[in-house]
Amino acid sequence: MSAGQNVAYVLWMIASGVAMGAVFDWYNTISGGFRWLRRLRPLCDLAFWMASAFLVYLLTFRTIDGEFRIWTLVLLAVGYGLYRLTLRRRVMRSAFAVVAVIRFIVRIVRRALEMVVVWPLRLLARLALGVGRALYRAGLVVENGLCRMVAILFAVVTFPVRRYVRRDAAWRKKLAAWQEDFWQRASNWLIQSRESAR
Repeated sequence: MSAGQNVAYVLWMIASGVAMGAVFDWYNTISGGFRWLRRLRPLCDLAFWMASAFLVYLLTFRTIDGEFRIWTLVLLAVGYGLYRLTLRRRVMRSAFAVVAVIRFIVRIVRRALEMVVVWPLRLLARLALGVGRALYRAGLVVENGLCRMVAILFAVVTFPVRRYVRRDAAWRKKLAAWQEDFWQRASNWLIQSRESAR
């Protein structure tokens, strides 16, 4: 293996450590900034580690013919340490800036949706409720008027027979007297049949 391959291997592994640290901090900060993305963090971690392993394998294959050495892990750790010392603050600031921009965009989209969809629906609902209440009141007025008209019509139609259905009508008195007489005779008959049976 040539010295050029070894130098390329060292540089690529250090660069991979820097890139892995930057990408991990970046997506971890962004996914932690949103409640709905926190649930996807395990999937993001799995995808990150699989992509990192594939990248390291590809770089070792290109630089030193795929031989995996213990120095690979050491160089990745050195790259990550360099990232922590030099670029981490900038990466974290950029991630927080992305979170702020996304939140700002989400706020604007939410307000726009409220103005375009929610407010008109609320207005339509209030309008429908107002129309429904007005129709209900109008229906009550019409119903009361119709009931009064029916009551007047009924009074007019039943006027000739009203004296016959009053409580003090003569036929009611006769019916009551007949019922009283009938039950009196029935009780007398029962008493006489009981006495004759003795």
